[in-house]
Amino acid sequence: MLDIIIRSALAIVGRAERLIETARRLLDGDDLDEAGVYELNREIERLRDVIFGVDEAVRSLALTVECWSQAVHAHGLEKTLH
Repeated sequence: MLDIIIRSALAIVGRAERLIETARRLLDGDDLDEAGVYELNREIERLRDVIFGVDEAVRSLALTVECWSQAVHAHGLEKTLH
């Protein structure tokens, strides 16, 4: 279950990064006025900050799950305790 969450979150990060690149290409065009360019730049920076946080959180979760799994196997705690 956690592996699905991790893969899905990383896919979202990848999509957002592609969206940022597309927005940057739009900024390079001449179709936006100065206010539009400023607003788009601001939104790109906000999105980048959020994506960076999500990426770090997902990678930390993946590392925690991996370490926990290794500890379980190393200590023979593979059975459910009730």
